[in-house]
Parts: sequence; structure tokens; C-alpha cells
Amino acid sequence: MMRFLLFILSIITVLEGSKLEKVSVALDWKYQFEYAGYIAAKEKGFYRDAGLDVELREYQEGSDVVSDVLNRKSNYGIYNSSIVVDNGKIKPIVVMATYLQHSPLVLVTRKGIDNPAGLVGKTIMGTQNELKHSSLSLLLSHFDITSRNTRFVDQTFSIDPFIRGDVDAMSAYRSNQLYFLDQMHIPYEIIDPVEYGFIMNAGNLFTSQTEAIEHPLRAQKFIDATNRGWEYALQHPGEMIDILIQKYHVQKSSEALAYESKVIAKLMMNDFYAIGETNEETTTRLYKQLMRVGAIREDQKLGKFLFRDIVAGSINSVQLTSDEKLYLLQKKKITMCVDPEWYPLEAIRDGKHVGIAADVMKTFQSKLGIPIELVQTSTWNQSLKDAETHRCDILSLAAKTPDRQKYLHFTSTYLAVPLVMVTTMEKPFIEDIDLLKEKKIGVVKGYATFNRLKRLYPTLTIVEVESVKEGLSKVESGQLYGYIDNLIVTSSYIQKEYTGSLKVSSRLKERDELRVAVRIDDPKLYDIFEKLVQNLDDKTRQEIYNRWASTIEQVAWIDRNMMWRILVVVLLGLLAFTWRYFVLKRYNAKLLELSVTDKLTGLYNRLKSDEILQFEQKKVSRYESYHCAVMMIDVDHFKNVNDTMGHQMGDHILQVLAKVFKDSLRQTDMIGRWGGEEFIVILPQTSLEQAEIVAEALRHDVEKYPFGLAHPITISIGVGELIRKQSVHENIGRIDSALYEAKNSGRNEVRIG
Repeated sequence: MMRFLLFILSIITVLEGSKLEKVSVALDWKYQFEYAGYIAAKEKGFYRDAGLDVELREYQEGSDVVSDVLNRKSNYGIYNSSIVVDNGKIKPIVVMATYLQHSPLVLVTRKGIDNPAGLVGKTIMGTQNELKHSSLSLLLSHFDITSRNTRFVDQTFSIDPFIRGDVDAMSAYRSNQLYFLDQMHIPYEIIDPVEYGFIMNAGNLFTSQTEAIEHPLRAQKFIDATNRGWEYALQHPGEMIDILIQKYHVQKSSEALAYESKVIAKLMMNDFYAIGETNEETTTRLYKQLMRVGAIREDQKLGKFLFRDIVAGSINSVQLTSDEKLYLLQKKKITMCVDPEWYPLEAIRDGKHVGIAADVMKTFQSKLGIPIELVQTSTWNQSLKDAETHRCDILSLAAKTPDRQKYLHFTSTYLAVPLVMVTTMEKPFIEDIDLLKEKKIGVVKGYATFNRLKRLYPTLTIVEVESVKEGLSKVESGQLYGYIDNLIVTSSYIQKEYTGSLKVSSRLKERDELRVAVRIDDPKLYDIFEKLVQNLDDKTRQEIYNRWASTIEQVAWIDRNMMWRILVVVLLGLLAFTWRYFVLKRYNAKLLELSVTDKLTGLYNRLKSDEILQFEQKKVSRYESYHCAVMMIDVDHFKNVNDTMGHQMGDHILQVLAKVFKDSLRQTDMIGRWGGEEFIVILPQTSLEQAEIVAEALRHDVEKYPFGLAHPITISIGVGELIRKQSVHENIGRIDSALYEAKNSGRNEVRIG
């Protein structure tokens, strides 16, 4: 029992002693297993471990997830596409992670309608977004299914219209409506855009560019914790189903959620992609497809859209003007005063500046191109006087006060640390230091804390000391009741010199907001340091902080509200542990397996092509002597065939091409339909030189083949070899670029990438 109580107390200490950052996530639909990773990260404490207090905002009618995130009403959001289009313009979202590598969105049709051409003249139910900017819209556009020849009605989010026969087809999710149709034994067909080369991902976690640039570390912590949540959810689906039903009040049966969990796991494709991995190639291809159908205006560029690229572009991006660069060249050096005894924030040791501020200044110096030289002082008060007389150009770390603003100009805050009070071990935790009216509290002479405390707590007896060491020593000897400074400094001294005798026993509401202070008569130098501070990225800041800082803090005994929260968490944990040993008794439907064959051509489809590419890339990476080449093929002017002769003729041409490819290539070569009129050929045990010869022969065979048309059918080919040090996505992107070079230079050509 005692061990259990100690465990509870340790949790209370951690939770009370650490301040969590509040962030919010806008969901694009109601709670269901599609969000199990986020819910697991919240319920299992992964977000809390990352220092985050996360609010999951369930979709409400009329909500606009994208607008909420771009307007910063929510920090992050979830969307079913990695590109958001509004009136032909691309909205500037930043994709942080992708959890469904293939979209679950399909068309469910009446029995007998097994291909897109059969939808002409029928009634289709779907949302406006699905019929304009999804993989379904690309599929319908490709087969020229429009409002001129087909009737479209708004999605009711119910399968009843389909059951009654009011509609012939409806948009549906593999993870949802199919289960209920199977339960009711309703016959249906599925038309999946993936099988026709129109691939989109879904479950995209995104944010705004501003949020990504201003808070990259926070965003990365959120991604990592969410990935951890998804890993847990996939390993414990039964537990997550219970949480969804019992705590999040999901109005679905356990069997329906179990069905959904299996479909979600399948679509995440974790055999080929790491959890949350973003696929740039898929998004780039989607962009090209949307451009082709006119969904995106021609002046719209995709630009940088991945979180990792946005953050990388913002680091080291300090832009100095020509005048500022000339000023630094002429100045030659910058003199700096510091607090000689404020470790680990900063101190002077053996004539050198050390600590958090010292590492920050080294980062700044690397971007300035001229040295920042330390001016030796023995006390903080002396450093202030030297700054006032302009013996030093800057103070590396200082709080802004009215007195100092008379001779110093302060940049934005680059380090904010809570103030705490240190006492001897037997003193109780103090929630309000204003109660210590008769007690003596020490503060270092010259610190901004002195005047602030005098103003906020006029009844306190504040005693000035020369240094941190003097203040803590007087607390230990009983000359002072307590000493007030920031948490980083006091914790460091306690751990190194006062363990067992002193403790942090109160956290004040106030914080030390620390900045670079620049002599007031040098505005140009101030502008330079303000830019440096503004461009100090969170990752660098946190790495520096982690090198120097550690914290020990006591919390009040005992916060009853916190105690109840912890007991609830422990109870849920015990319930979850118990439920882990039970499994669902029955599953009423079989999970539909995603086919590996393209229905039209009989070639491998995109899913199988991805699988083989991953396998060949691993062989190339493992064996130095192994070679594998890839051909990306596009049918020239294929749109003209569809427009002038109809899609049935277009489909016939694709089927004949598949036969030509099979006849011309080896049995060991893998041929797949990559998308629309694009194909991929993977040539194992083949060098780049050999592949170029094969490509030329194939191009010639197609050009000479009698398709029975008035003009020949030709193809453009991009050829490349899988390179060991590149990923599959990078290799395919390079070969795809070679294909587009062939098309842009006249078509019916082979280009090497």
C-alpha cells in the first residue's frame, strides 16, 4: 500500500511541477477509430509526457477545419487530402504527418455497375468536396462523368437512399458504410479510384505556416507523441474501442469499430511506410492530376508543403541588410557583459563565458561573422554599471526594467523561466508568498526581481545579497527564510551544493523574461540582435536548454482535485489492463482485401507496384553488386484519344498497350499501371545502360504496333536506376522528372534520370 501511495505522489509531483503547453486539434469528423491514435496519445499520457495539454475538438456542423487552423483558432487539424483547393487556389497548409497512405473513399454502386463508364445517366450521392477535389472527382472527370450526363445529389451520410434505390451510387468509406451494407446483406459493387491510378492519402495532420515556423519544436513533439499513440492504438484495438464507446460516447457497436480498426490498419500500410510518414511523391502527383482537370488555376504552384521542409527553410534565415553587414565589418567586434555568477543561465569560469546564454551567443556569433568578446566583471551590479557607461555593447541576458531602459534597448524575450522560492527542507510548501509578512526573503542586488517583488508584495521584507551563493548560504544558516530566483538557477545550485538541506518550496506566478540588452545609442546593433532573437529556432533553443538545465521541485501536500484526477487515471488504467484479456467474440463481416491487379489492363496496380519497389530498393541497398532499373511511361496525347474517340476506345488502347508491354519485356520484369495513362516497369538485375536499350526497343515496338487508328500511338519514357543512398520516393521523383523532360521536349522519346 505504501508503494502505491508513493507512486501516486510521484505522479502528482510530476504533473504539478511541470507546466504543459496547451494546444488544440480540429478533427474533420465525429469521434471514431480513424482518430484512435490521437485519443491513445491523450488517454495514455503520451502528450503529457511531451509537455503538451492537448484538446481534441470533435467536428461540429458548419465547422471549417482548414479555416480554423489557418486563422489559428486551432493549432493543428486533420484533413482527408494533402492539398486543399478553394476556388482554384491552393491553401497554404503545412502537412505534418500522414496516417492513411491510401484514402478509404470509394464509390459504392448497384450490382452490375462495376466500372465508371456504367455511371453515365445514373444518380450519384456525395459531398461537394468529394465531387470536386477528391480522388473520386478525378476518377469521374477522367471518364467524363459530369452534371451534363449524370445526376448528382447531396450526401445524406446515411445508406438509406442507396438501400431504397433512390441513388445508384454513393460515396462511402471502406471503414464505415461497407460494414453496415454487409450486415444487412445488401448487394453492391465497389469502384475504387486507386484501381484506376487516382491515389490520394487521407488522415493528414496539418498546421499553418505561421505555427510551423514559430513553434517547430512544439509541433515536432506533437507529431512524435501522436505517432506513439497510433503505434499503441494499432497494438491494442480492443482497448481503444472500449475507450471510444465508454469515454467518447461513439454510437457504434464494438463489432463495427473492430471492422473499422482493421480497415484503418490496412490503409496505413505500415509494411511500407513508417507511422505518420509523409509521401511527397503522392502529393506531387495529385497536384499534377488536379492541374490536368482544371481544379487548380495555372498560376498556382505547390511550393513547400511538408513540415520538415518549412522548418528547415526557416532555420539560419537571418537576413541582414547591406548597411547592417557593412556596419558589422566596420565594427569588427561586439563587447559583452554578463552575470558572472548565475549558473547555469550564465557565469564566468576561468575567464570564459559559460551556460545557456553563452551557447546562445555562440549561435549568434556564427551568424554575425565578427566576434562577441567578454568583458570581465566580478558582480552583476558591476556589469550593469559597465553597460550604462558603454564599456560593453550588450548584456547577454537581462530583464527589462524602467531604470535600465534609460540606457539600454531590449530585444524580444528569448528565455522565460518561472520564479521560485528556496527554503530549508523542513519548511512547508507555500502557495502564496504574500503570507510571509514577517520573514526575510533574499534577492541578488541589482536583479530586476527586487523591484518587481517590492511592487507586487509590499508587505514582504526583501533583503539584497551579493550573489546566488550568498543568498542560498544565508537560507541554509537560517539568516534568511527564503531566497527567490528563477527555477533553472536555484535547481542547479541545490543539486550541486545543497542537496538534502534546501528545496524549492514555492512557485511564483511571475517569470524571468530574459532578453539581449543593447546600448541605447546604437539602434543598428539593436536591429541586428532583434533579428537574431526572432530567428532563434525552437529546436536550437531546446537543445541548448537541455544541455544545461535540470529541475527539482516540491509540490503542495495535497491537492485533492489533482488526487481525484490521478485516481481516475489509475482506475482507467486498471480497467484497460483487465479488458486487454478479453477479445470480441464475433466479427460479422470479412474485411475486403485491396486487390493487387488493375482491373482494366490486368497489370499490377499501384499498391503492388509500391510493394515491389520497396522490395527492390532494399536489395539495392543491401547488395553493392545488385542493380535494378525503373521505367516511367506516359502515353502521348492520350487525352486527345479520349476526347475524340471516347473513353471506351481509350480503355481499349490501354489494354492493347498492356499486351505490347508484356510481349516486349521479359517475364521477370514487373509491369504496373501507375495512374491513368501512366505505367511503371521495374527491371531487376538490370543496369542503367541495359535499361536504356530496353526502353528504346519498347518505344519502337509501340510506335510500330498497328492499333487500327489513323495515327500511331507513341509513348514517352523516363529511365533511371535505383540508387542505394536515396529513398524510393526520391528515386521515383528523379525518374518521373526524366519522363516529363521527354514529354516537354517533343514526346516519343527516352530520357535518362
